Amino acid sequence: MVRLAVALACVVTLLGSNAYAEAAPPDLAGKYQCVGTSDAGGKYVGEVIVQKVNKGYRITWVVGKTKYDGIGFVDEDRLSVAWTLNTPKGVAIGVVSYKIKENGTLVGKWTDPSLKGIYDETLVPIVENRLI
Repeated sequence: MVRLAVALACVVTLLGSNAYAEAAPPDLAGKYQCVGTSDAGGKYVGEVIVQKVNKGYRITWVVGKTKYDGIGFVDEDRLSVAWTLNTPKGVAIGVVSYKIKENGTLVGKWTDPSLKGIYDETLVPIVENRLI
């Protein structure tokens, strides 16, 4: 009986400790270079700023003269983002889901409702004005 009580106390202690706590998501805030495939099949390159806001992120892409704005959050090893783009015809919306790699690179797929496909985009962190 004493052994059972000690074993139970150990289990309760372990379960309540940080040993089994869920790891905090990485802080993705920073500057990135984006490289992706457009809906026309061409390659694009731009710059992305990721800002931490409470438990989520504000993301701004600048590709050429076009600016996209988004909000997102991390769930496990994914950053999921909804984005908007102001156009002469109104506001375009879309989504992108990035897999967070160990080196900080974000490898994603994006689309919007007006398109027939899903396209690639990779964000590479820029540290001290150098790509990692």
